[in-house]
Amino acid sequence: MKRALMIAVIATLLATGCITRSVKEPVFEQDQTSVILRSQRRGGETLPKGFGHPLAISAARIAHILSRIDLRSGEGDGERQPAIPLDSLYLIAEGMSKALGKADPDQEVVVMSVRRGKHFYVFDRNYLTSLLAYVKDDLLYIQVARADWEVPNNLKTQLPEPRADEEVMKFRLVASDGMTLVTAQAVAVSWRAPICQRPTRTRIRPSGKVVRREILMETPEETPAPPISTDVLPGDLSPDTLRKLADLEDQKSRGEVTQTEYTVMRSTILRADPSFSE
Repeated sequence: MKRALMIAVIATLLATGCITRSVKEPVFEQDQTSVILRSQRRGGETLPKGFGHPLAISAARIAHILSRIDLRSGEGDGERQPAIPLDSLYLIAEGMSKALGKADPDQEVVVMSVRRGKHFYVFDRNYLTSLLAYVKDDLLYIQVARADWEVPNNLKTQLPEPRADEEVMKFRLVASDGMTLVTAQAVAVSWRAPICQRPTRTRIRPSGKVVRREILMETPEETPAPPISTDVLPGDLSPDTLRKLADLEDQKSRGEVTQTEYTVMRSTILRADPSFSE
């Protein structure tokens, strides 16, 4: 009876427009990384946000940006480490790129990425990294809600989504060149800045593994590797590499990437192919 009464009350509040509810639109799902578009509705109307969407930002550029966001645990005095796990960096970037290109001015981008890891090097655990992103005034705002957060084994509900200005974990972001710290866990990025065009923090080994060199506050930015000559392609490229190259050609023909982005992305794809050796 109590449950029926509660349902009736909630239905009444929804009908009168007193409750704000989330409306979600799935955009990307792969290898436990999901990206959705989320808006808020009240009284049958979508609440206006005034974001600068839709917007075409290449996945490569977003990956370069995400790789440049670090964090320090605790009150900001812990060890400096990547805010985004390297294993999921490019998947998250791909999903964010698709979402920003599809979002309307009232939708924010929500990223949920789970990796499987060891707890105390013995027990298998799931770890959640979640982001909230949107573009406003030509700046890309990224809030890191959870960074490699250990998912409780007894969690009975869905994984918690990031919420604006919510601070669940104790850490502080470390902003790099081209970005400004907005809150302890959010940055505003000048995503058009030249430094966001190149992979200054990461590189892909021939095996496909993403690696990163240690970045200290006083360490200068890494000079990116020169692009691979692609006039003549190797004859033994994998089907996955050929598909990615074809997709990139389509992006270029549609004007979704600049010539500089195209060159860097093409070089990155080729370096990741097993046939490439340094």
